[in-house]
Amino acid sequence: MPKPTRKQKEKAQDFKKVKLKLGRKVAKADNYTDTSFKSRSIALPSQSITADKSGELTNSRNLTLRDLLTQLRHYNGTVRKEALIGLKDLMQRDVYGSVLRTQLGGLIEGLVKCILDDERDVRKQVVTFFEEYL
Repeated sequence: MPKPTRKQKEKAQDFKKVKLKLGRKVAKADNYTDTSFKSRSIALPSQSITADKSGELTNSRNLTLRDLLTQLRHYNGTVRKEALIGLKDLMQRDVYGSVLRTQLGGLIEGLVKCILDDERDVRKQVVTFFEEYL
C-alpha cells in the first residue's frame, strides 16, 4: 500500500507556523474584531439642584425667576400651570417689586405666550395672574 505523503504535506502546510521577518508586524486574523472604543465626558455647567440660590429671590419650591420662565416654555401643560403658580408665589415674596423692574420684558414675553396656550388650565392661571398684578 502506498503512503499518502502528498496529503500529509498539504496538512503540514496548513498548520505550519509562519515565521516573521525582522521588523514586520503580525498580520491580523481573518476573523479579527476591533473591540476598541472611545468615550467622552459630558459637562453640565449648572444644574439647578447644586446651584447656590442664597442671594436670589426664590419661591416656596426654591425656584428662581429664571427657572420659572424656563418652565413656562415646557411642553407639558401641568408644568406650565405650576410655573405660573410659582410666579404668583414669587411675586408675593417680592416686597419691593425688584423682579418686575429688572425682568419685566422676559416676564411679559413668557406670560403672553401662555395667554394663547392650548391648555385651558394654563389660560385660566394667566388670567388670575394678570387680575392680581395688573
